[in-house]
Amino acid sequence: MDLPTTITTVLLYAYLVGFVLLSRQAKESAGRNIDSFAKPEGTQIWTALLFKIGFVGAAAWGLFRATFPTWVPQWPPMFDWLVWPGFVAVFVGVCVALGAQSQMAGSWRIGAVEGTLGTLVTGGFFAFSRNPVFVGQLALFAGLALVKPDIVQVILSACVWIAAVWQVRIEEPILAKSLGQGYRDYAARTPRWLGFSKE
Repeated sequence: MDLPTTITTVLLYAYLVGFVLLSRQAKESAGRNIDSFAKPEGTQIWTALLFKIGFVGAAAWGLFRATFPTWVPQWPPMFDWLVWPGFVAVFVGVCVALGAQSQMAGSWRIGAVEGTLGTLVTGGFFAFSRNPVFVGQLALFAGLALVKPDIVQVILSACVWIAAVWQVRIEEPILAKSLGQGYRDYAARTPRWLGFSKE
């Protein structure tokens, strides 16, 4: 396996380990279950499934590519220039996603259920985006698809992108209802993703 692919696979595994460790730390800090995706309800059943397919699939596919590189379908060399932009996207995505998750501390949760949310976090990465963890994950999976644009990784990345966009739409009404005017004021001044648009 070539160097950029090796490094991005290692970064993916580092992200997954960091995600699990920070989630355990948040659970201990909050003193409650923070993973509503363990037994999701409603439409979050589908977003939880898509996230799991994307993350578990990418981890397994990265290992498969490392073990059997000649078995992986290759795209034309015209896409080779995407490798380094993809590597940068993976690196930045991991840093942003883990950094934002760390900043949430005891307010971190997986999924959203009314009455189980922590306090509103508006500083750090959250001053620039209402969903910086998702922004980081989107960058990570876009990068994985760019570094090695085989059809399997493109599908896995699409699963995460669809899940993240869908999950944000599910969570926002829950956050507004649970956190009240403070969240609505925050949403009015902070972009949902990045940039100047609040939507």
